[in-house]
Amino acid sequence: MNAFPIIVSSPSGAGKTTIVDAVLKRNKTVSRVITATTRAPRKGEQDGVDYHFWTIKQFEQAIKKGQMLEWAQVHTHYYGIPKKSVDTLLKKGICPILVIDVQGARTVKNEYPQAATVFIVPPSLKELKKRILGRNDNTQDIEIRLETAKKEMQELDRYDYALLNDDLEKAVNDMAGIVAAEQCRVCRQDLKKIKNLK
Repeated sequence: MNAFPIIVSSPSGAGKTTIVDAVLKRNKTVSRVITATTRAPRKGEQDGVDYHFWTIKQFEQAIKKGQMLEWAQVHTHYYGIPKKSVDTLLKKGICPILVIDVQGARTVKNEYPQAATVFIVPPSLKELKKRILGRNDNTQDIEIRLETAKKEMQELDRYDYALLNDDLEKAVNDMAGIVAAEQCRVCRQDLKKIKNLK
């Protein structure tokens, strides 16, 4: 199989990280991409495992050199995906999973047209609000997130798959099924090897 990126997006609170983490435990042919940030490590986080923790100077140099696949500045910190993190996994035959927003998804898809894209859909905006409230966010932040969610949902037709997360176990099974099906597609196989089987 020729490895390919898997892009996963959803509104905040729709469950993308939980679903992807469960699939990563099941399938060793996929791996999360380690992203870079200029924020300080939180308790228990390790450099090169959870994130690449870079200085602002390191991050800005990587941007200038064209080494970032996509990046954003959120408040006073940079966050982004080093292209090397994706390419290293692809060379090993491992499918990199990128959990990114819709804007980042467009950028990555342009760079890797062979990428498979999955949008995780919440059961309803009411349920999404309930999930966000469960994270103890302030009310103003919740309204901003809900407005953002509505805008992100308008991007749904750009994705290959829409995965409804109204039952977590089913959503995890569906995501695992999407990954397996994509890995079996003829266009992703080394056809010379397959045709030469004896």
